[in-house]
Amino acid sequence: MSDEFIYPEGINADALKTLFEEAYMDVSVDTDGDLIVKDNYRCYLRPDPDGRLISIYAIFGSNAEALQADKLAYINRVNDQVKLIRASVSANGKFFFDYYLSVEGGISKRSVVMAVRRFFSCLGSALREDTNNVVA
Repeated sequence: MSDEFIYPEGINADALKTLFEEAYMDVSVDTDGDLIVKDNYRCYLRPDPDGRLISIYAIFGSNAEALQADKLAYINRVNDQVKLIRASVSANGKFFFDYYLSVEGGISKRSVVMAVRRFFSCLGSALREDTNNVVA
């Protein structure tokens, strides 16, 4: 992976798809134009229209029998223990994990790929915090 820099004006779904293909990662584009990167988990990448930020996120379902209090306790534990990603639970019970990567001023291609790999690592740590089996 190259240490070549990319700048906000060069950040779009096609450029990111090429970047992850060059890193030999499993990548595709969904119908909304978001990138899907698969490793042990699946995450989505959505660049802001101006290219200054890249949203990296993953969505998981919840155990239908899990209590709301247990879901909230889990989210609080993840946000306390796993510092680099943010976790939330939606009104319909889905778990949302996200991270924002700043591209303002430029970023190396290697740093973008490594940020996604770090996100996957943090996601694994977050899922290991699920001691009450609230994530489906």
